[in-house]
Amino acid sequence: MYNTIRQKLIFLLSPYNPRRVFAIFTFVMTVFLIIMKRKRFLGFKPLSPDRFKQTIDQLGACFIKFAQVLATRADFFPPQYLEKLKQLHDEVAPMRPEDLDRVFNQAFSQNNPFSSFDKNPIASASIGQVHIAYLKDQTRVAVKLRRFGIKKRVEADITVLKLLNKLFKPLFSSYTNNSIESLIMEFSEMILLEINLRNELENLLEFSNVYAKESIIFPKPYSKYSCEKALVMSFEEGMRLSDIVRLTQPELDKLYINFNEIMEKLIRFYIVQILAKGVFHADPHPGNMLINSDGELIMLDFGMVKRISNDTRIAIIEMVKAAYEYEFERFIAACKKLGIIAYEAPQSQIQEYAKRVFDIFGDENLSASTMQDLAFELLASMQAFPFKLPQDVVYVIRAGVMIEGLGTSRIENFNSVKDIFPLLKIYIPQALFFEEQLFQSLFKEVQNFPLMLKRVRDIFYHLNDGSMSMNISKDQVAWVEKEVRGYLKHLVIGFVIMIFGIALLNSHFTGHELMGWFSIFMGLLKIIYSL
Repeated sequence: MYNTIRQKLIFLLSPYNPRRVFAIFTFVMTVFLIIMKRKRFLGFKPLSPDRFKQTIDQLGACFIKFAQVLATRADFFPPQYLEKLKQLHDEVAPMRPEDLDRVFNQAFSQNNPFSSFDKNPIASASIGQVHIAYLKDQTRVAVKLRRFGIKKRVEADITVLKLLNKLFKPLFSSYTNNSIESLIMEFSEMILLEINLRNELENLLEFSNVYAKESIIFPKPYSKYSCEKALVMSFEEGMRLSDIVRLTQPELDKLYINFNEIMEKLIRFYIVQILAKGVFHADPHPGNMLINSDGELIMLDFGMVKRISNDTRIAIIEMVKAAYEYEFERFIAACKKLGIIAYEAPQSQIQEYAKRVFDIFGDENLSASTMQDLAFELLASMQAFPFKLPQDVVYVIRAGVMIEGLGTSRIENFNSVKDIFPLLKIYIPQALFFEEQLFQSLFKEVQNFPLMLKRVRDIFYHLNDGSMSMNISKDQVAWVEKEVRGYLKHLVIGFVIMIFGIALLNSHFTGHELMGWFSIFMGLLKIIYSL
């Protein structure tokens, strides 16, 4: 009895054991010191790149996923750390047999739909592992099982991560803090969704519906057999893209695989996802993609799916188009819409930022590696600027970096950024919610013309009677709030000093008049300075 209770307590408290909490602390401290460019703080030094990677590996699922997102943040980390972060792989040993049996029984205790189930996984990652099984009608399926105890561990890790972020929060600048806090909050939501396999089921159903007309294959989910701990789907045959990139050209020719066509199809599909539909697979690493014997692309693992608002999609289109056409004002306006550039950013810094972006689009002979170096240099330059990257944009960059890495591994001078604009033109109408046919779009606009005239008339009425109102973005509100707070702070301090001076004038100790008038003068100066 005592041993049973003791084992349960150890299991419940294991995510919070002192060694693990301290390891998380050193991880967060290293991130803080790197971003703030400090060599030490309170006696702590940042972990070396190798030790940093080892710590992340030891911490497991949550931090491996988090580090993979951080690996795209060249605006935070220097190259030596980014290189180590990119080496992290979400591959771990399979569950112990007793843990596997426990999870299987919990998932299928009410209804076991399988005639056979292979206990040896074909893939094993930090959150779950995949097995081959056969339904009772002998249909071969893939079964993804969530790791035993992973939910409790991830929830505990997120709790500690958020707590440490609150402790470090006052030490960051407002720009950096906003970016880091949004990164942690967004990641926390994403990982908690990812460990619930019902969420992956819903994502898979959504992709199958939204992208039914695309030439991409998705596994067919079996909703009635799936739950929070298990996802049952059709088994898809094919060779992993991670294996294909290692093949020589003669080997590719022997298998009738055209890698250039695969990359074109992948880039086209991501443009549709990000800019036309707004629902995109945020984890496109080569292990999550298969090529079948017919050369068709199969997408796997829908745990990490992002949704982009229409406003964000339009702003991304405007930004890319403006950069491609060297339209400085439109580029800056689009960056502000995305929240990349703060409204109070100095014009000189904005010009420098824009020039670096235009360099990427302007060099006709830019190689893929040079383009990537420029892109990471651009992100690194943002450390010194009052800029921040919204999380939607971070996941888009992450997807872009992974696709770029695939292309550069096989195609000489592959440059997805330069190649995106011709394809972008095709999908701009879809992103702006136009119909596919021009005449249909024009007819629809003619139908809406009376409504547009009414709206224009209403605007003039509101202008005339003084009831016109404007909507401003959250970033503008935050900037105004910050500025007002600064003014009020100086005003309050000035008034307090003046009140102190008046109190001194009414006192009766030696020299009170001189000190009183001096305090009033200093308080007045403080108020004038604040204005």
